[in-house]
Amino acid sequence: VDLGVDVAPERFIDAAKAQQCGIIACSSLLTTTMQEMRRVVELAKEAGIRGSVKIMVGGAPVTQSFCEAIGADCYTKDAASAAEAALHFCA
Repeated sequence: VDLGVDVAPERFIDAAKAQQCGIIACSSLLTTTMQEMRRVVELAKEAGIRGSVKIMVGGAPVTQSFCEAIGADCYTKDAASAAEAALHFCA
C-alpha cells in the first residue's frame, strides 16, 4: 500500500491496522522529517501492533544508528535492499 509523500505518522498506523500489514516501511529524504519515523514506532507501540509489525526505515539521511535509536527493526540504504530485507520478515 503506497501512502504517498508527506504522510502523517498516524496514517501509517491506520493503514497497517486496516490492511493487516506485517511491515511498515518509511523513507526520509530530509533530516527534518526523520523524527516522524520515531513517531511511527511510538504510535505502533501505543496502538498495540508493534509486536506484529516490523518497521523498516531508510532514505538519504537515515543510518543504522538512527534505526537502532528509534527502535525500528531494519535499516536499508535503498529500495532494492529494502525489498530483499522484507523477504526475510515475510518468511
